[in-house]
Amino acid sequence: MNICGMKKQLRIAAISVVMAAVALGSATYAWFVTNSTVKATTGSISAQTNGMVLQIVSGDMPNHEDNREALTTASAVGNQISPSSTDNAKSWFVPATWSNTMVSSYKEASTNEKGLYSQGGNSYYAFAVGNYTVYTVKETGRADVYLNPDNPLVVTPSAGASENWFNKIKGSLRVGIVVDDDLKFVYSPTQPSSTETGNDVNATMGWSCVASAGDTTQVASYMHLYADNLVDQQNGNWAAAKNGTLYDKPAGQNGKAIDTNVGYNGTHIKVVIWMEGTDSDCVNVSDLDDAQKANPTFNVTLNLVGVATE
Repeated sequence: MNICGMKKQLRIAAISVVMAAVALGSATYAWFVTNSTVKATTGSISAQTNGMVLQIVSGDMPNHEDNREALTTASAVGNQISPSSTDNAKSWFVPATWSNTMVSSYKEASTNEKGLYSQGGNSYYAFAVGNYTVYTVKETGRADVYLNPDNPLVVTPSAGASENWFNKIKGSLRVGIVVDDDLKFVYSPTQPSSTETGNDVNATMGWSCVASAGDTTQVASYMHLYADNLVDQQNGNWAAAKNGTLYDKPAGQNGKAIDTNVGYNGTHIKVVIWMEGTDSDCVNVSDLDDAQKANPTFNVTLNLVGVATE
């Protein structure tokens, strides 16, 4: 298949991330003072492609041997997560001290590649992650990858999940897209509040995170998107333009590709999911103890498309 045969379709279908409840009980606070009560189980992290042009596999290497039509879905094993904070998806911060019920200082968690770290003799996950390789079916084809303009990220709860619980999950949820260790952008299903702050002594409204020095919070420096707003704070447009049933590059001069010239050898895409501890929605709500008894879960589906390069 040559570049003409690829047309402008090269669609990567949904990257689906299945995650479970974060326990927001009455004995906990924004950064979960009693960390032993925090549970957030990721069921699985899976990714799909349409298989016609682009393939996807878990791990760091493309698979050119197996039946290409079967290589349309890749999955990773999930894990539990606890609220954390980052500005780069590399350094992860968790609470170190509290002033009454407010987080007053932070420490950098020593996480492994899966987000696991130890604190107070217990083990926690700062994030959940899925690692994938996306590549073209034939050596002659190349594509740029963008967000799907329709439903770029969808979050859905499991049956029985309370509305209050689900709103808190959506509000503090962050999904980072990392390509070759470069954080491209962070997506949230809802816009962070511009009038409320999290449970931190030195709190920051809006897109917040712990500063690199670990002594306060700050406005996040990463590119960020939310809901249907797929243009970042520097006017970069990360969404492909829909052309009937096909896709083109974003209109104008501010198009931002997740990755460019993806070919037969593939590119590495990492999907990193965390609960932003400094967000105003990562707080205690009195009725969530009962809500979490049903072990509610939520699903995250990230939709990407590919546009053939000329």
